[in-house]
Amino acid sequence: MKDKSLEQQIESLSEQLNVSIEQQQREAQFATEANERFSKNIACFEEYFPDIAETFKNYSVREDFCIHVTKTGHGNFVPKGYSAPIYSEDPIEQTRVQVMNSIESAVFCSTDYSSYPSAGDDERIHVRYMAALSEVMQEVQKNEPERISKLPENFPTGLIFGVGLGYHVPLLLEQTTFDYLFFVEPDLEIFFASLFCTDWFDIIKTIDEQGGNLFFQLGADTKTFIKDLEIVANNIGAFSIVRSFCYQHTPQPEIVALIQQWSSEYFRFQFGHGFFNDAITGLAHSIHLMEKNVAVLAGKESTNVDYSTPVFIVGNGPSLDEAEEFIKQNHENAIVMAAGTSIATLYNKGIPVDFHILVERPYSNYKIFGDILPAEIYKQTNLIGLNTLYPDNVERYKWAGIAAKDNEAGTFLMGMLDHFHGGNGLPFIPFCNPVVANAALSFAMYAGFKNIYLFGIDNGNLLTGEHHSKDSIYKVDQKNDEEEGMLCLAMDGKYLPANFGGQVETNQLFAVAHSQLEKLIDYYPKRAVYNVGNGAKITGAHAVPAEELLPIPEKPNKQVQIEAIKSDFFQQLNIQAVDEQYIGISAFNEMCDHLIELASEDVKNRKAASDCLMRQARFVYSYKNTPLSHLFHMVKGALLYYHCPLLTLLYTYKDEHYTLQSYTKLNTLWISYISEMKDFYELNYRAKCDLGKE
Repeated sequence: MKDKSLEQQIESLSEQLNVSIEQQQREAQFATEANERFSKNIACFEEYFPDIAETFKNYSVREDFCIHVTKTGHGNFVPKGYSAPIYSEDPIEQTRVQVMNSIESAVFCSTDYSSYPSAGDDERIHVRYMAALSEVMQEVQKNEPERISKLPENFPTGLIFGVGLGYHVPLLLEQTTFDYLFFVEPDLEIFFASLFCTDWFDIIKTIDEQGGNLFFQLGADTKTFIKDLEIVANNIGAFSIVRSFCYQHTPQPEIVALIQQWSSEYFRFQFGHGFFNDAITGLAHSIHLMEKNVAVLAGKESTNVDYSTPVFIVGNGPSLDEAEEFIKQNHENAIVMAAGTSIATLYNKGIPVDFHILVERPYSNYKIFGDILPAEIYKQTNLIGLNTLYPDNVERYKWAGIAAKDNEAGTFLMGMLDHFHGGNGLPFIPFCNPVVANAALSFAMYAGFKNIYLFGIDNGNLLTGEHHSKDSIYKVDQKNDEEEGMLCLAMDGKYLPANFGGQVETNQLFAVAHSQLEKLIDYYPKRAVYNVGNGAKITGAHAVPAEELLPIPEKPNKQVQIEAIKSDFFQQLNIQAVDEQYIGISAFNEMCDHLIELASEDVKNRKAASDCLMRQARFVYSYKNTPLSHLFHMVKGALLYYHCPLLTLLYTYKDEHYTLQSYTKLNTLWISYISEMKDFYELNYRAKCDLGKE
């Protein structure tokens, strides 16, 4: 028995030795292949993504960094802070099962485009066509066609959370192609390890040959992820994101947090594209403002401004009342900027305003402001507005200046004319929309002020029911028909954390405004922004109860500061008349004609229809950053508001025949929309907004 036991031990040791030798052979072979693969990957990244190549060519790893070789000869990796590797002993088979499960039970991002309101008496082109779009989508949904549940052979967008060692990528791309493919990986070290394990050079070149678009978000976190996606959406269009296949490859908490953020903030990519009527109105208003020779923001700094001078930006939220006494006692030592209708509230409180901030295009807003304040008060006040502003506003004030808003047709026309007249270019104030408080803070931070107080910038209603200051022009009880005052925007059940606990009820508009304020504060570091009162908490701003504010030191030269702002930052363009040749009527006609020609192409399947949409988009986006950029911005919003639903429709229902029938109905509307834009542009590029005019 002892001899047999000895034989068994010798046999076992022999087997272990063989396994050890085989493992050494696998590791040696893997090392050779991995180093060769890394070199090819870096060379490919140098060609296509040079910043990524630069990051990883001399990447420093931790001391215990190690790619383990499995029994199948593939790499495995234990991420920092973990005790277990990402994969099993057979990474490829494990990943193959995951990929196939994800394809069979696919997770898609989608939007319901059937709820745009009826146009009613609103004759604006965009409003009418969005209402018509909604009717078509309702008709499509009425039949309750079966929806796609399995990932098709081609799909608009892939949003891949977790790169791991990349084994899922070629397996996934064997099954489908994407027009836009995003890889999101928080851990740079994991991606570095993937460069030894996956043939990224083959993946990248294949996608390039197919005409696809590839994006890497490496080192992503909840601060940068959505921001980076917004940059992509702004550069190439939101249609690159709205219809996405979502795939989670690895389970790290950082990945889960990004997926949760994507789920909660996906709505940001559904609107805010601008639209044709807004674009042509903004163009017309910019033309009128130039011809009125209104001073335009052109300077970037001033040697005559004391940037330590406090700036009070005053909104109309209920928290304004908490700070009323502080503002009364300190306004003479600060520059007071009233956002929108808060100018009337401050007048009712007996507080003078230095600068009134306005952004609204419609005639109705112009009329309202004429009714809520005596004319002589305006003549004592300065105005800062955006170039989209209803132009007749400027004549009311002691002085008026306008700032250029990015992504506006009128802005790019102004910039082109400034260039032709020897100017040095017009700066854009960042994150200056969607509401007037955004424009006020944007200008104050652009100008360089270091101490900014926000009063009444609540971005919503208090849960106790207050929606505006008690001295505002708005009804206290919005449901009381007998009470004097104006109606305000309703909140819709969204909530933001309040400064000192609890919540503020908000809506989509104010949620975006709130996000824009946070981005703006992050954009200008080392500034002190005080968010006073119990409105919505703003990341980057100091939450301060009104009763804890300290008196502001005396500023004897306040008027000098105000005059320096006006003279050093603003200048007249001295453009007497905007010549029609710069409007680009014939170029716009050609643009629309070619767009109609592309949209009218006969398509036989989903992929052909999707490719047709991409050709249209690339044609329109080819005008961006050219002397005809204003024409790009004229069409961009309309294109996005139609292409996003068209693309979503193409990849929602299983029945391709039914899908193409529905697509044709919607595409016919799109062609008609383009045709109306073409006819409208030539006749109305100088027409001021008459919304609200009797």
